[in-house]
Amino acid sequence: MAAAVSNIVFDDIFTINAIDREGKKFDRVSRLYAHSKNYEMDLTLDYNVELFPLKVEQNFALALSTSLARGRPSGNTAEASGDDAAENERDVWRPDGKGSRGLEDEYDYVMYGKIYKYDTDNTGEIV
Repeated sequence: MAAAVSNIVFDDIFTINAIDREGKKFDRVSRLYAHSKNYEMDLTLDYNVELFPLKVEQNFALALSTSLARGRPSGNTAEASGDDAAENERDVWRPDGKGSRGLEDEYDYVMYGKIYKYDTDNTGEIV
């Protein structure tokens, strides 16, 4: 039996400590500060408060993934080749049904982009 392949590289449960600690700066975006249960990490995250309202002391699950595609890591095109693979990978998130359904079906709120900043301590661990 083949092992299940996942694009998820990190996941944990976070508890929100504060929201908009320095004051609200944008109408639809808030900044939350949270701490994880399993990895003892602190998180600062900007999110759309209209689409996904959260409250202080609330818990939420966060997952980081290389792609929303199911069944193969990003960049592995063994099942598809050429332009078809790139198009399927690109359109996997589309809510209009034109793309294939991906990991977004398993979550209430999905953001796409790049990690802006992370810090490391003197041991090389991300802090």
